Amino acid sequence: MRHPREAIDQFLGQQASSSQTVAAFCADNDLKVPTFYSWKKKYNRPDTVEPSGFCELTPVGEVSKRRLCLPSGLELEITGLSIREIAELVVEIDRAHV
Repeated sequence: MRHPREAIDQFLGQQASSSQTVAAFCADNDLKVPTFYSWKKKYNRPDTVEPSGFCELTPVGEVSKRRLCLPSGLELEITGLSIREIAELVVEIDRAHV
């Protein structure tokens, strides 16, 4: 059964604004799923909203590899911690040995 362009546009709009999957929408409206997807492709109705070009960025802490050489000759290599975390660790070790 052929549908006029107005009906196709209406089906596409109704499905997009509904909470139904394409399969459920097609079953409720006696449409074939492949036909529905061909309409979407032909009439350029994407499945998702186009991104606006902006995204939220979350800064990642600086991770470093440091080697500490203590006066006693002990060498300590610390990897995977930020400089701040290394400083806090050194202060905590220093306080524990006072």
